[in-house]
Amino acid sequence: MDTVMCISVSGRPSNLGTRFHNHLYAELGLDFAYKAFTTSDIVGAIHGVRALGIRGCSVSMPFKQAVLELVDHVEPSAADLGAANTIVNDGGVLTASNTDVVAVEQLARERDFDTAGVLASIIIISIFGTVLMSIGRLLERHFAAWRGAAR
Repeated sequence: MDTVMCISVSGRPSNLGTRFHNHLYAELGLDFAYKAFTTSDIVGAIHGVRALGIRGCSVSMPFKQAVLELVDHVEPSAADLGAANTIVNDGGVLTASNTDVVAVEQLARERDFDTAGVLASIIIISIFGTVLMSIGRLLERHFAAWRGAAR
């Protein structure tokens, strides 16, 4: 079996994510490889994910909104926010999601953040406006009040 390829597309890719993913793949005993890319042609890049059988694709700014029009399915986590950070390729069928939202919702459930009937407040500080927007839209469903600040 061939090594499974995963990539990221970003306006400013970093080796940090590459090292992180490849370290975890090795720790888990997975025959996966991860590589970060930048592109001026997001349409071509996403077509390449499908055509080359790349299993997964992390999506960073400035491409989070544009990829929604380039995939076959958009999960509610991405549709609700109008932004995706992950694309999964299942045999040529591309599905976009926003795993930040999924993670925050899971954390809220695990920590029993049931705010029904309770005035709850939260403050978020983020260097990325899209992260703030994404989490903020989620928080509107769960908290009576929230404030955020982005760089």
